[in-house]
Amino acid sequence: MKGERERVEKHGSGQHPNPGTPEPLNPSIQARVAEMLDPKLYGKGVKSVRMLQTHTSWVFLTGTHAYKVKKPVNFGFLDYTTLSARRFFCTEEFRLNQILSPDIYIEVMPITEARGRLKLGGRGRVIDYCLAMKELPQEWIMTEQLKHDRVTFEHVDQIARSIAEFHARAERGREVSQYGSSEIIRLNWDENFAQTMEFRGKTITHREFDETKSAVERFIAANRGLFQRRRAGGFVRRCHGDLHSKNIFVLEEGSEGQGFTGSGQNPRTPEPPNPGSVRIFDCIEFNPRFSCSDVASEIAFMAMDLDYSGRKDLANFFVERYLVHTKDAGLLRLLNFYKCYRAYVRGKVTSFNLNDPGIGAADKAKARQTARKYFELSHRYAMGLTAKPKLVVMMGLPGVGKTYVARRLAERIDAFHLLSDSIRKQLLGIPVSQRRFEGVGKGIYKGNIGKKTYDEMMRRAQVFLSAGYSVIMDATFLHDDSRQRAREAAAKVGAPALFVFADCPERIVKSRLRRRAIEHSFSDANIDVYRAMKSRFKPPRSSREIVRIDTSQPIKQSLAKIERALLRI
Repeated sequence: MKGERERVEKHGSGQHPNPGTPEPLNPSIQARVAEMLDPKLYGKGVKSVRMLQTHTSWVFLTGTHAYKVKKPVNFGFLDYTTLSARRFFCTEEFRLNQILSPDIYIEVMPITEARGRLKLGGRGRVIDYCLAMKELPQEWIMTEQLKHDRVTFEHVDQIARSIAEFHARAERGREVSQYGSSEIIRLNWDENFAQTMEFRGKTITHREFDETKSAVERFIAANRGLFQRRRAGGFVRRCHGDLHSKNIFVLEEGSEGQGFTGSGQNPRTPEPPNPGSVRIFDCIEFNPRFSCSDVASEIAFMAMDLDYSGRKDLANFFVERYLVHTKDAGLLRLLNFYKCYRAYVRGKVTSFNLNDPGIGAADKAKARQTARKYFELSHRYAMGLTAKPKLVVMMGLPGVGKTYVARRLAERIDAFHLLSDSIRKQLLGIPVSQRRFEGVGKGIYKGNIGKKTYDEMMRRAQVFLSAGYSVIMDATFLHDDSRQRAREAAAKVGAPALFVFADCPERIVKSRLRRRAIEHSFSDANIDVYRAMKSRFKPPRSSREIVRIDTSQPIKQSLAKIERALLRI
């Protein structure tokens, strides 16, 4: 289907140093491919057929449907050379992906031959099998939607919920759990390092290679018991295996529930889709070594991919919501480790392009740049494995810009950003981007909702801090008692705390609140709320733990001031 990616990207370590290029196909197979491009094969409603291909598949696009045929290739970690194998793996791919996208994956169809002509289904000699799917526009792929800022927090919540439900139903047991052992994990990493030795000085620096290797080896040695507890607890499961933005569709408004069109040989129309505007596809079916893992590795892959795309806010929200849906706080201790692994693998497989004679100089230059970015990200995660967590309390009145500063700071210090406006709506089951202001002290701001919001924010902060992650708590913190609670939350896990008081002139606040009314924002506060809170706000007393920033000044100035203070605590 559209969006199908090269399977080489899927091998977490793989049995060959470089998957290379498949052998040339024999003339009879080439002729069969040519016949698959004939629109007549797909019925009267099809006027033209386009083909995409990867290392392992051909995908024939008719405008309404996609037909995926597996190539008769053997890469060691994958073997499609026999008809029975291709039938089995088509069936497996259908079975696994039906769970997440039943309206995309339609059926497995035989390709038959009679009187020298091919036919989809029907009588005749079966010469191959294909997976029939609905064709969706390439621009709906999440990677493309991210480029145009069309991925919302609600989309990310849907992904987190879908994956949580998928994991709850996923296969587990002794045969699966072996893939989460420290021995297998060490083997995967050893292969990674062996396969990237030649790229030192090209796509990964010698320092990054050495420091990442040392940090990873120390972590594995120190956490054998943790890996075993995760296995014993049933957290190693048969996962999606390739969860990232290239394997997710973000449907455009109004597209949910569209029926299939077309006629003739087009497959049956499926049942209406599950509600929601995301579709996760392309689960790994061909090798359990790449699909069986700790669920933490799967969540880390998606979070790393969002980090790579420059959307740490979405990455953190994805993790936060997955934890809400599953209560699996234990995965946090492995999150950065698996982020490091996933980014390293991406750097590795992208580096393989440098050795491919079929790739031109321009594409190799692009691959080199991409691989470097992945390796830099992996190294950053590796260095975070031994970092000491800190708590930053970002306080101030509505509209002063504290959330903007907090988001930028979270990116720079690799912290989880906990925003009270978001948590409040999560607790009430309201989409976090939905505006729900009904007046000061009314609606979602009445009664004890504020206390519950702060309680939950403190609880989450302790969970992340105790797992080794720095946290930014972003709220008004009107009074000394809420600030004292933050100090106590940090003290319980032995983390130092820094308080950042954000402020700016009221004329700037007014301007920002006017813009907020027409732009995306978690907060519903307006100028009336600002003034009501200003009358009750007690600015913090000056002390060593307080940093004051003027958000009317350049953002770099505020961030530098905060980071200098963090170095002192």
